[in-house]
Amino acid sequence: MTRVEFRQEQRLDSSDETAQQRKARLAAEASMLAVAKADIAEGRYIADGDVDAWLDAWVNGEPVELPEASARSLKR
Repeated sequence: MTRVEFRQEQRLDSSDETAQQRKARLAAEASMLAVAKADIAEGRYIADGDVDAWLDAWVNGEPVELPEASARSLKR
């Protein structure tokens, strides 16, 4: 499983963001989406309670990592 760290930004599209910063941000977001799409294609499933806890931590500004899928959730 690929380890991805997330952090909450104050604003997703800031007027203070330079063109280079915006390009780098969009590339990072595209990379994270590619990881998520690959996980979904492989059958990744994360229990509701784990997702809720992850979202609560993210909303509170805590550093969060991608929740782990259960061993039985991946296609075999």
